[in-house]
Parts: sequence; structure tokens; C-alpha cells
Amino acid sequence: MQRLSDQLTQQAPWSGLVMGNHALVRAMFESGVKVATTYPGSPTPEIASAILSVEEEQRPMVFQYATNEKVALEVAFGAAVNGRLSCVFFKSVGLNVASETVHA
Repeated sequence: MQRLSDQLTQQAPWSGLVMGNHALVRAMFESGVKVATTYPGSPTPEIASAILSVEEEQRPMVFQYATNEKVALEVAFGAAVNGRLSCVFFKSVGLNVASETVHA
């Protein structure tokens, strides 16, 4: 059985069963996401733990926890404005916290 980090970073196509959140991380790696941020209160800890399962030297992206959802969105937006494909994930209610940034 392969380790999760090996499944996520393997270059060759493979087939197998994984959680949807792990498949999302694989898709982020394959699509070239360079910056990913989140708020630690998120109900999707599998995404963050899957990203962190890959050693930092092998990880194709920068990942960080933010103080809140607004800061997470602003970090991802700043990376996107500077030409880096970015991703932010948090629960839907967190959009209330980030709404000032969304409306700007």
C-alpha cells in the first residue's frame, strides 16, 4: 500500500480509491497551484493534512494557515494577482468573515 504523500506526488497515472479531499489535493498538485491557504477552524482538515503529508522540499506549493478566513483569502488573492495559481479553502460560513475582501 502506498503512502498518501507518494500517491499525491506520483507523476505516473494510477488508479485507486482515495477520499474526495485527498483527490482535491492531487488535483491541486497536478494543476500547478503554487499557494494554498486556509483557516485552522475549517471542517476540512483532510485537505490540510494531505498537503502537509508531503515533505516541504517535495511539496509543489507553499501552504500556510491564516489567522482567519479573510486573511487566508487575501494571501491567496495576493498570490493570484502576482501570477501564482492559488487556492483557499474554508467552510461556507467563513465567507461571512471574508466578505469584505470579496466585495472589494
